[in-house]
Amino acid sequence: MTTTQAAIAWPARPIAAGAPVRARRGPGAGFARAVAVLAAGLGLVHVWVMVAFPHGPWAGAVLGAMVLLCFKCAHRAWGNPAALLELLAMSALMALAHTFMALGVHGHRHGGDSAVASANAGAGAMLAVAAAELVLVMLCGIGLRLAAPHPAAGKGPRS
Repeated sequence: MTTTQAAIAWPARPIAAGAPVRARRGPGAGFARAVAVLAAGLGLVHVWVMVAFPHGPWAGAVLGAMVLLCFKCAHRAWGNPAALLELLAMSALMALAHTFMALGVHGHRHGGDSAVASANAGAGAMLAVAAAELVLVMLCGIGLRLAAPHPAAGKGPRS
């Protein structure tokens, strides 16, 4: 006795190699724009950290580069929910870097050699920025999930 079982083919549109995947509409697009606005806000927080706490020329240049990257990722995520993956990776790395800087790894302490209260305020600000970056990581993950293509409802594989 022979039985045959038809394979279920998922409807998919072919994508040319190297073509950008842009989903401007759909449930993930609006959420991605909200995440992009939050990322731009964190870029402004980086500007505040750069102005409020004294930095040397090298640390200032690195912080300035971080601000530019933050705005670049926010801009890309605004028009392309697939860019949330880059924003997720950048935010995770920034959260890690801010945590280490707040803990004083490699001699980095906000507030310089001034009073301990100033150093503690700088470390608190750095930990707050790291926490905000982790929230952004979580929101990027949610946005990527919302922007992912889903198979048509009710047409999944049957057992």
